[in-house]
Amino acid sequence: MAQYVGVAEPQPRSSFTIEGLSPKSDRRSTAATYLLAFLFGLALAAYMLPAKTIFATDIRVRPVYQYDAAMNVYGQRYFTKDSWHWPLLTVKKLGAPQGTNVGFMDGIPLAEIVVKIFRHFLPPDFHSVYVWFALCWVLQPVAAVFALRSAGERRLIPNLAVAVIAASMPALLFRFMHSALCSHFLILIALGLYFRITRSPKLSTLIGAGVLILTALLVNPYIMEMVIAVLVAAPLTLMIRRDPAWLRVTAGVGGGVVIAAIVALLLGYGRAVPMGGFGVFSMNLLSPIYPGLATSGQFIDATGGQYEGYQYLGMGLILLLLLADFCLSMRERLDLLRRHAGLVIACVILTLLALSTKIYAGPRLLLTLPTPHILLELRGSGRLFWPVAYALLIAGTLIVCRKLNARWAMVTLLVLASLQYVESFPMRREVRRILRSRRGYVIDTALFRPLLADHSKLVVWPKFGCGGDPRTPEFSDLYLLASEVAIPVNMTYVGRFAREPNCDFSQVPVTVAPGELWVFVPQWNSGMIASVVDWRDICRKSGPLVVCAQDLRGRTDLPVPSLPTLALDKTTSAAADAPGQQWLISGWYPPEPWGTWTEGAKAYLTANLDKPLDRPVVLKVWASGLAAHPSETQKVTVIADGQPIAVWNVKEGTESEYSASIPPPAVPTRKLVVEFQVDHPISPKEDGLGPDPREVGFGLSAFRLEE
Repeated sequence: MAQYVGVAEPQPRSSFTIEGLSPKSDRRSTAATYLLAFLFGLALAAYMLPAKTIFATDIRVRPVYQYDAAMNVYGQRYFTKDSWHWPLLTVKKLGAPQGTNVGFMDGIPLAEIVVKIFRHFLPPDFHSVYVWFALCWVLQPVAAVFALRSAGERRLIPNLAVAVIAASMPALLFRFMHSALCSHFLILIALGLYFRITRSPKLSTLIGAGVLILTALLVNPYIMEMVIAVLVAAPLTLMIRRDPAWLRVTAGVGGGVVIAAIVALLLGYGRAVPMGGFGVFSMNLLSPIYPGLATSGQFIDATGGQYEGYQYLGMGLILLLLLADFCLSMRERLDLLRRHAGLVIACVILTLLALSTKIYAGPRLLLTLPTPHILLELRGSGRLFWPVAYALLIAGTLIVCRKLNARWAMVTLLVLASLQYVESFPMRREVRRILRSRRGYVIDTALFRPLLADHSKLVVWPKFGCGGDPRTPEFSDLYLLASEVAIPVNMTYVGRFAREPNCDFSQVPVTVAPGELWVFVPQWNSGMIASVVDWRDICRKSGPLVVCAQDLRGRTDLPVPSLPTLALDKTTSAAADAPGQQWLISGWYPPEPWGTWTEGAKAYLTANLDKPLDRPVVLKVWASGLAAHPSETQKVTVIADGQPIAVWNVKEGTESEYSASIPPPAVPTRKLVVEFQVDHPISPKEDGLGPDPREVGFGLSAFRLEE
């Protein structure tokens, strides 16, 4: 019977067996293989990453590429400049005063903790984001060699071929803007440990597995999940083989998982708020074979989020798998699947999770299944195919090495590795181009650096999760500059929320205190600016940003924001993309085609009028309510200038007109601030009217001010 991939027990020689090497030759081969793989990875890193990028020597004039990388950098800087807190990853100055868990900012806690420990020996502008990226490229081919040698193939040429293919995986090149998700080398190490454990489960190997799981946790939770999936396959394989060692291996791997889970809880990872995305950020069924970015500059995306499931294997690996399959008889296929059943089961599960409960083939939806609540945490499930791709690479290489004549196997692997490298070269060249020609800051650094250094608090509005768009370069640049001085800031961009963001202004009208710096970022609306006391005196425009501070009072070198006005005696729609949305500043859910719902107990309407108020005006609204049954109305108190002016009983299910008389202010002004206090906000789900969990009071479709 043929010897199976990754098995070392004595069996009759067959086409699956390779010639043994003498200890001396094996040591030389080992040293040469790892050295060449390391040099290859070093050359790739040097080609794609200039030294000034790796060591952040140009960060003051050229920000990092893309908003995710920017989040990693300013999260690490704030963490480094802050004192130590508990949980360990807490940084108090981000999202002050509660603070933010920097682990939710998609950085690399392992690197961030090391940098913080040695912060006094590092330049003040240093960050480790691109250092880690370079490390990933150096270690990727080395880890591929470790995986293949652990599986039983120790010759030089096959290992170098695997190193080249692994370092030329399009899915790896595609993630260059997210350094934590470039840590594919940890997956390859996990595969190597799997083969070692299933061949000879030594204590040192099990300890290594536990250390790897903990390391992966401190790199990225998704990487940890993939590493655990591969390692858990080892005791499952042994159990199916009826190897009594499976109990000991289960205890060892399980112990590593438990320790990682405890550390994760201590670091605060268990406090994340579930966010949507499972079924959107998935893998398309055709993604592994669709050429995508490697040649055509496109990829399949049926949901608007399947870029997360970009999984093109590369032509070299695809041909390798076809050849390997052709080399095996049906019996050998079945025997191989049984011999590594645990890994096969893990790969099947990972593939199904990557596809999610909505399976697309190209633009066509093939199957929709119910989504268990436990899967909602796997937002970017499309990434989970990575271990499958690397398992296929190792298995395909082993089969070709054992089934083909040695000379033909070497030639074939060299040709396929060259094909994979050449096909992926355009992506590698594009990474090089982007990282060598990064833009400069798009916001006025001469304005913002002194302002940030001279103020004690930064307030950014609208917050991320409340309309702020972190994808705009102005948003990222502002935070990068703020991280230079680590000024306390009210919010930040995060990959996961530890708590739902509070999208309400703490006060309306807004008073900017001395020492405070308010910056309105895209997508701010006119009502937000108009709500600031003395905004014409203390607010100035800088590109798409509006900055407000008492220090800017009367400053003439910067333009005053130009706001539209709300005309009296004109009905204004509150529907999506309608003019009324620019005056709804706080306490409103995202607009819908008909209008918008209030959020929670308070909502504000602030307007910049086309003429000063020096006489009474009448506010009219067209609205319908949601009442707590058996009531059929929602009580809404209307407040203007701090005084109640009306109480409405807004009917449920019927849009009606409601009005309130607003007395003239003591001093004529063009600003109008109206507060709506909802007596009993309630969710449609709580009221038995559907699955919507939002707490709403009334729905506003239009409003009008009449003299």
